[in-house]
Amino acid sequence: MFVSCADKESKDSTLYLNDTYSYILCGADSDCADAEADFPQFEKLKDLSYRNLEKLAGRDGSYMWIKSEFTLPDELKGKTLGYVIPYLHFAEKVWLNGIYLGGYGQFPPELISAQYAAHFYTLPESILNQNGKNTILIKVYVLGKGSFSGKSFIAEADKAKRFASDYSFLHSKIYMPFEGGLFCAFLLFFILFSMQKKTKEYISFALMNLFTLFFLAYFFAQELPWYAGLGLSFLDFIKFGLCFCSCCIVFFASSVMIHFLKVEETKMQLRIRLAIWLLSVLITAIIPTYEGLMRICPLIILLFLVQLGFGIYALVRALFKPERRNNALVLLVCFGSTFFTGMTDIFLRIICKTNALPHLTVFGWQGTVVMFLYVLCVRYTRVYRRNEYLNEKLEQEVALQTVELSRAKDDLEHQMERAKTDLEMAAIVQQKFLPGITKGFSGWDIAVCYEPLSSVSGDFYDYYMQGGKLTGVSLFDVSGHGIAASLITMLAKATVLRLYTDGCKQGESVSKILEKVNDVLIKEKGNVDNYLTGLLLKIGAFHKNGSCRIELANAGHPYPLLFSAEKNSVSCLCAADTSKQYGAIGIKGIEISFPLISFNMKPGDILLLYTDGLVETANAAQEQFGKERVTDLLVKNSERTAREIMDILLTELKHHTLSVPREDDVTFIVLKRERTEESKEEIEELGDV
Repeated sequence: MFVSCADKESKDSTLYLNDTYSYILCGADSDCADAEADFPQFEKLKDLSYRNLEKLAGRDGSYMWIKSEFTLPDELKGKTLGYVIPYLHFAEKVWLNGIYLGGYGQFPPELISAQYAAHFYTLPESILNQNGKNTILIKVYVLGKGSFSGKSFIAEADKAKRFASDYSFLHSKIYMPFEGGLFCAFLLFFILFSMQKKTKEYISFALMNLFTLFFLAYFFAQELPWYAGLGLSFLDFIKFGLCFCSCCIVFFASSVMIHFLKVEETKMQLRIRLAIWLLSVLITAIIPTYEGLMRICPLIILLFLVQLGFGIYALVRALFKPERRNNALVLLVCFGSTFFTGMTDIFLRIICKTNALPHLTVFGWQGTVVMFLYVLCVRYTRVYRRNEYLNEKLEQEVALQTVELSRAKDDLEHQMERAKTDLEMAAIVQQKFLPGITKGFSGWDIAVCYEPLSSVSGDFYDYYMQGGKLTGVSLFDVSGHGIAASLITMLAKATVLRLYTDGCKQGESVSKILEKVNDVLIKEKGNVDNYLTGLLLKIGAFHKNGSCRIELANAGHPYPLLFSAEKNSVSCLCAADTSKQYGAIGIKGIEISFPLISFNMKPGDILLLYTDGLVETANAAQEQFGKERVTDLLVKNSERTAREIMDILLTELKHHTLSVPREDDVTFIVLKRERTEESKEEIEELGDV
C-alpha cells in the first residue's frame, strides 16, 4: 500500500530490488569474505512470499546468505540513501560493499527476533559506488517461520525512513493504543463482577482482556524501552507472551460463551477444561527451545480447538432453545468481528502467503470489546429505565397504599375497640362465674389471690359446701392464655362442680372424681389442644380436738404446701410414691394416675394451694420466685390471718419482679384452720373479685 503511494510520488526516485536477490545456504561461521567467494554458487531467490525462507532452509535454525547487486540510477547518485526490508524473520546482519551496516534481532546463543517492524538501513554516500556495481549481502538466521517478504527498495534516506516508520506503525505500533482499551475493559468488567458476583461472564471477559493485553505486547516489544531489561530470555518471553497468554485467552473465551449463555457447567466439564488448559501450559513450559515450540504448534492448536469446542457446543445448543436464543444471537454478533477477521488472517497468511497487512484479528477483537461494551450499556439502560418506571409506579403505589393503610388503620382501631369491649365483657363474665365469699365458714379463715395475666385468665378455683359448711375446694390451671383458655375454664368449672357433687353423693374418692373429669372433658372439648392441671380437695367433719380429715387428688399440679403449727414447719403434699402420680386432665391417649392423699389439719395449720405462676415468675436475672421463698414466708407469718399472708406473698412477689412483666396468671388460695369452731358473723372476701 505504502509502496504504491511512493510510486505515485516519483517512480524514478525508488530502486526496487525484489528481482535482484539470490541466496546460498551457509554455516554459522561463514563471513562476508566466504560469501563473496561463493558468489558463483548463489541461486536466484524467486519466491518472496511469506515463509519463503522456511522452505529453503527449514525451521530448525539455519544460516543463509542473500545477495543483491545494483547500480544507482542518476536520480539517486550523490545522495545518502536508505534501504528498507519490510519483513525478515528471524534475524539478519547487513553489509554494503563489504562494509557492515547493522542488523535486526540477534543470532544464537542470545536469540532475539526481529519482530514485525520494517528494517531500515542508512546507505552513506561515501560507501556507495556512484557509477559502478554495488553489492548488498544479508546474513540471515532462519528459525521457525523464516521469511524475506515485501517490496524491499532503496530510496533517498528521508523517504525510505518515512516508509519504514509508516510500515512499522501499521504492523507493530498500531497495536499499542489497543492496550489502553483492553486494560479499561478489564478494569470495568472486573469492577462490575466484584459488585455482582453472579455475573460470571464479566470476570471471564475481564480476564480474557487482561491476557490479550499481555499477548499483544509481543508484536511491539522492541518498541518498549524496558523490553531488554526485563531479565527474560527471548524464549521465556515467547512462552509467556504468546504461549501462556494464548492458553488463557482461549480458556476464558470458552468460559465467556458458557457463562453469557447462562449454561450450567457441570463440575466434570469444568475439570476437563481446566485439565486441557493445564496440559497446554505445561507442554509449552517444558519445551527447551524455540524450534521445539514451533514443532508442537499443531498439538497446541488442537488443544485450543477442543477448549473452544465446549463454548461452541453451548452456543449451538442455545440457538435451538427459545429461552436462550436471544443471548446466543447477541454472542454471535459480539464475536462475529473476531471470527471474520480471524478467517481473513488465515486466508491471507496461509493460503495467499502474504503478510502485507497487519493482523486483522486484533482489530476484530477490538470490535468484540466494543460490542460487549454496547451490550453492557443496553443492559444497564434497560435496568435504569425499569428502575425509573418502578420508581414512578412505586410513588403511585405508595400513595395508594397510604390511603389503604389509613383505611385499614381506622378499621383496625374500630375492631380493636370492639375486641377490647368484648374482652372486658368476657373478663366480667369469667369473674362473675368464679365464686366469691360473702359469709364465713365455721373453722376456716380463707383468702384468695386471683391476678390474670390479661383481662381473662386460664386459672379458676371453686369451693363446695353443704349446709353452710365448707366440704371441698378446687384449683385448676388451663394451658395457654387469653380467651381460648378462659372459655375452657368455664366449661371445666361446670364439669368439675357437677361431677364432684355427684361423686360425693355416691361416696367416690376425689381421685375417682378427677378421673371422671378427665374422661368427660376429653369428649366435651373435642379437638381443642388445651389441657388442665389441678387440685381437688374433700374436707371432712371436725373432730372433738378441732382437727379435720382432708382428702386430696393432684392432676399434674404444683404440690400444695401444708404448714403445721405444732411442728412450725412446711411440707409438700404429694403421694408417698411420686412415680405413681402422673398425667394431666384433657389429653387424649395418655395414661393418668391421681392417687389419693389424706392428711389432718389442726387449728393454726395453713394450707396453700397455688398455680405455677406464683413460684415460676422470674426477675430480670431470670431468677424464679421459688417454692423455698414461699415456704419461708409461710413460716415467718404463720400467726397472721389468711388475708395478711396473701398480701405479704403478693408484696414480696412484686418486689422480686420489680418492672419485669409476668408471663403467667397468678392464683393461690390460703386456707387457715381457725382455733375456734364458732361461726363468725362475717369474713373478708377472697381475692379481688
